[in-house]
Amino acid sequence: MENSQRSPLHLLWLDKYDRALENMQKSKQTGKGILIEVAAQHPLKDGQYPAEEFSARLDLGIELYHKLSVTDTVKFYIPGSRHQENGRADIVSLSAAGKNYLISKGIPEANIFADDANDDIMGKKGVYNSTDECFVTCSLFKKYNFAELHLVCSPNQMMRKMLCYINFGCFPHIHTASTDKMYHNPINEIFECIPKVLENNQAAEDVTRNARRVG
Repeated sequence: MENSQRSPLHLLWLDKYDRALENMQKSKQTGKGILIEVAAQHPLKDGQYPAEEFSARLDLGIELYHKLSVTDTVKFYIPGSRHQENGRADIVSLSAAGKNYLISKGIPEANIFADDANDDIMGKKGVYNSTDECFVTCSLFKKYNFAELHLVCSPNQMMRKMLCYINFGCFPHIHTASTDKMYHNPINEIFECIPKVLENNQAAEDVTRNARRVG
């Protein structure tokens, strides 16, 4: 399709994508080390522990860590403030639950960004959706001059996460972890969530944040 036949929104995102690819190429040439974001998933089991879907992503992240750390320094970012759903609040943040899980599996605490990164970059606003998660990850990636970025997420949320990353000037290597029952509905992703990202609908993002924020 010729550019003249594409909508302004389509052209805008093509430009964002090109710039994200350019940024990643520059990082590969000038940066050091690898950052892995493992997308967290609420609600937590018993309000404290990663449930099946979150655990599957963390386990895949650990596999990547051991594979990649043979030749490079690897660090994790586990996103997510303390969430609530349908009036029931988790006891700890998603970041804390994921960090504790990684530590229990032998990952050094020094190699994990979690609530410290949430607080440093987002402050009281917190981390409550894919936009927040990707913003913090990209901020860490740039601040510490990493060379390579990896994302572990659900296959159903992959496209939305990818768009959020592109919007912030990054394009990660993507790995998906599937389970029998997944939180994200692919049809809702296509017709509800992805359009919000493409159209930069901040009002809709705030609705999600407010619904999940505790207190």
